[in-house]
Amino acid sequence: MPSYHEVRLYLGGLWLLIRGDARGLRPFDISDEGVLRSFWAVAWCAPALVVGWIFQRMEYLRHFPQREDYSFIFFLKMLVLEAAQWIVPTVALIVLGFILRFMPLVRILIVVRNWFTVPLAYATYVVLAPVAFLSDQHGALASYGVIALAATLLIAALLLMWCILRTVMGGPVIIRIATLGLVALAEVIVVRELENIMGVSLT
Repeated sequence: MPSYHEVRLYLGGLWLLIRGDARGLRPFDISDEGVLRSFWAVAWCAPALVVGWIFQRMEYLRHFPQREDYSFIFFLKMLVLEAAQWIVPTVALIVLGFILRFMPLVRILIVVRNWFTVPLAYATYVVLAPVAFLSDQHGALASYGVIALAATLLIAALLLMWCILRTVMGGPVIIRIATLGLVALAEVIVVRELENIMGVSLT
């Protein structure tokens, strides 16, 4: 598992890539071992995930108080959903790498995407999830505020990832648009389908 010092280097590298500085690639290991090691990022996301799942469980029980499923089963379903959110983008990047002919960049894109997920997980699960849960108790105005916060977070994540793709990939804009859009779309579709199949969707 990467140490705290290594993770700081990775996050610093991400910041340089966002700013358009290709020197941000230096901390990342893009060997086969490095790609596999980048999935340790999920361990660094674990505290945020636990917080987010707890609030999601409370939100679920508030929407469906009549359901008598066990918390253990619910958290197991959350684990499956989280696994999909790591596997689907990886598979999508590999497929797009073949189709759009940027296979030499796939390894670094997978590694960078995995480490980018760490700050995104804390923003989503530690900040947005509690705010969303508490807002339901304070009327429509608070709900609109949460929608605005969620939209801001989504737009910021897409813009930051776009900056990273611009630095790492270069090349035609349409390739970067297709990469960002199709990877995000594949993840959303698969996760939503899994939510419906496992019965944990709130909509």
